[in-house]
Amino acid sequence: MDPHRISEDDLLCLRTFLRLQGNVDLQEATLANQETRLLSESCRRMKQAFQGAMQKEVQRIIIGKDQPRSEKYILESSWLDLSTQNGPSKAPLAHLLIDGNNIPNGTHKVNLTSWHPDKGWANIHNMTFSDGKLIANHDGFYYLYANVCFRHHETLGNITGHLHLMVYVTKTSVKRKTSEVLMKGGSTKYWSGKSEFHFYSVNVGGFFKLRSGEKIGIQVSHPSLLDRNPAGTYFGAFKIRDID
Repeated sequence: MDPHRISEDDLLCLRTFLRLQGNVDLQEATLANQETRLLSESCRRMKQAFQGAMQKEVQRIIIGKDQPRSEKYILESSWLDLSTQNGPSKAPLAHLLIDGNNIPNGTHKVNLTSWHPDKGWANIHNMTFSDGKLIANHDGFYYLYANVCFRHHETLGNITGHLHLMVYVTKTSVKRKTSEVLMKGGSTKYWSGKSEFHFYSVNVGGFFKLRSGEKIGIQVSHPSLLDRNPAGTYFGAFKIRDID
């Protein structure tokens, strides 16, 4: 999945809750509440992420400006809940791309630490990248995602058999040195030497609570088969909301 494109379903979802947000009178508000209940779970999550981003943008605009108390009250009472006003000026986010020059060897749960944090489409704000892992600098609920592509061409040598092609997203807490698996995805593929070309892509994503200092890492099987193209192998995170 291309992280820079939006699907037709997501576009329909975005249009729906923007229209619902614009309803202001009592009758329309009642209809809006009915339609909101019909939104899918993924659409509700997208709505929350969108509203969170809008909150941060409004914060950026109003920070440092003296405003009348009544005007400030209206802003704080609107559908944009500014409960995170004391948070960072930019919402924590990161999108890391594969560094194809330092791919490790192995077959099962190999730590993949070769990433670009600031090259091409890669970027990082209010998070830290160290020793191949992404570190949360602020407590909160985050959306974590990873996409990994495996590929092989006959010109790279013969490969035959059943391959367990997997990706794991792990979290290492501040107190414990061991990592726990938050998400995993993949499949067992039979790649035959008789085929000229093989390709397999796996994507995982989900919402998780992170504390400041916790580390997010990626493990993969058969890293030598990874697609070195940054459009195919990447991972990242962005904060959705504070912890209550």
